This record gives sequence, C-alpha cells and structure tokens, in this order.
Amino acid sequence: MPGFLILLDQSIDLYKKHFALLAGYMAWLLLPYATLVLFSLPTPSLLTSTLSSISLFSQALIGLWLGVLIPLVVNEVVLKKPKINLVILQNKAWSILPSVIFVAILELAVFLGGFILLIIPSLIFWVWFAMAQLAVTLDNKKGLAAMSWSRELVRGRFWETAWRILAGPFLISLTFNLAILILLIVLALIFQIPTSQIFSETPPLWADIISMVIQTFSLPIILIYYTLLYLNLSKTKTSPQDETTTVPEKI
Repeated sequence: MPGFLILLDQSIDLYKKHFALLAGYMAWLLLPYATLVLFSLPTPSLLTSTLSSISLFSQALIGLWLGVLIPLVVNEVVLKKPKINLVILQNKAWSILPSVIFVAILELAVFLGGFILLIIPSLIFWVWFAMAQLAVTLDNKKGLAAMSWSRELVRGRFWETAWRILAGPFLISLTFNLAILILLIVLALIFQIPTSQIFSETPPLWADIISMVIQTFSLPIILIYYTLLYLNLSKTKTSPQDETTTVPEKI
C-alpha cells in the first residue's frame, strides 16, 4: 500500500488536473455562506435569524452531498472512464446520502460508547470504521455491512492504516492553516491592522471570508486523499480474479 506522502502527491496531482470541476462543486458551499454573511450584517431580527438558520442548514446539506459526490467523481477518474456522467453521479449522491448519514450516526454511537469505556477503545473503533462511509458511497454497502467491511479493510494492518488516516489530512490542514495565518498577517501589516484584532474571537469580516474560501477549496484534497486510501485498501484486500478497481501508481 502506498505511503501517505505518495497518496498525498496523487491527491494533489488529481486535484490540479480536475481543478475546474472539483473546485466548481466546492464553490456551491460559498453560496449559503455568502447568505449567512449578508444576514449577519443588519440588526438581528426574527426574519434574518430564520433566513440565517435556513442558510446554515443549506450549507450543511450541501457539504454532506459534496462529501458523497466528490469520492464518486474521483472513483470515476481513477477508473479512467471515457466519459463521466455528472448528472448520474449527482443524483446518485443524493440517493445514497441518507445511507451515508445513517452509517455516520452508527459510527458516532460506537465511538461514544468506546469513549465512555476508555479513550483507547474509542480510538480503535475510529480507525476500524473510518472507511465505513466510503464503503456506502463506493461499494453500496449498507449500515452494519459498511462498518464490517471497513473493519475488514483495516484487519492485519491497523497501525499503517491509522498512520495514513491521520498523517495525510493533518499535513494538508497544517499547510493550508499556515497559509491562512501568513496571508492574514501580511494583509494586517499592509493595512496597519493590529494582529490581535485579526485573531480575536470576533475577527474582521474580510479575515473570516479569506479563511472560509481557502478552507473550502482545500477540502477536495482531503476527500481525494481518503478516496484513494480507500481504493488502495480495497485493492489490496481483493483477490486478483475479483479485482475490479485498480489504482495507478501515478494519477
């Protein structure tokens, strides 16, 4: 199985090649965010509070949908389909979203159960079932079957899987958060704004917008990374005669 740096390199390479498509989807998240910003400017009222709640719900729903859709698109790219039917994938993402949410709830219940017992069991459960939602998305597993398949993918390689689950997204998040930090400090120095104001509990609106935009367009790399990790775990768990998914060394 490729190391996390190789998976990360493949994720960045795939994102660059399909940036317009993937970033275009992620831009949908900014629409409800823009609405939230708009409604937060005037004096709060019942109407603005209601519209803000609707925008927040819309943002969460779109985020969940994209969390299903992006792996579906990445899987089609990895399989090198001659033509990707985006309409079919979009509809499929909506249709399997309830199953993904159900599995996420099961994961949360198991994780909290392990946490109540001890921290260590909860961490073990988290690694075991980390791939359950992708099992629903990419292999049409349902409920406990998805969790069981995720556990099977990790069997016999717990630590190497745990390392890949943690290391890649951590490095991605660290890189983009540092980029946000540096950019905000530079802008604060240019416009002579106290840095304490930028990093206060109520930062300027422009600082919040910059952070949101950068974080939004960095999310596909994490989604691609987890998708490639899942495909590699599945590939190495499937016998050659049954293998239907291949992940190239370089995408």
